[in-house]
Amino acid sequence: SPPSNTSAPAAEKTSSAPAPKRLTLAYDKAHTPKPVVGTAIEATAEGLPPNKTVRLAWGTVEGGWVIEDYFHFRGKKYAETMRPLSEATTDAGGRLNARFAIPEDFGGVHEVFVRDGDTTLAQGGLEVAQTFELSPKEGPVGTTIELRVKGLGWRTMESTWVVSWDNH
Repeated sequence: SPPSNTSAPAAEKTSSAPAPKRLTLAYDKAHTPKPVVGTAIEATAEGLPPNKTVRLAWGTVEGGWVIEDYFHFRGKKYAETMRPLSEATTDAGGRLNARFAIPEDFGGVHEVFVRDGDTTLAQGGLEVAQTFELSPKEGPVGTTIELRVKGLGWRTMESTWVVSWDNH
């Protein structure tokens, strides 16, 4: 007979909550090929509890560079978190139809959750693209130009960009 510690699988966590439903996130692709900060999003789901007020939450990260003794760079450290987006009420058939604008945040993939208290009823995701804006767009030699970027990612390959100007 095998030892008792190898004869049974490890206990698994069980939850009485059903798996989250699919949250569909749509936007006007003719106007905005990729979603960016400020894009209007239509969030829809079915099979939710009827006539229920729910919260929409934005999945993101908090954190940044880890610096010791004012100048020793030790890397980056981020933790997943959620931010509130809005509230909405499902209809009598358990359908959700809500709108929100992508908040100013890191770019990259974000999850959107439909929550009832601490329970996730539905979830979906979208990828937020970066935008770059120069101001002013033209001027005489010596004009100071500001480059504004929204939606930079928090991961290394999504947050590193190179800007070249006048061969510098």
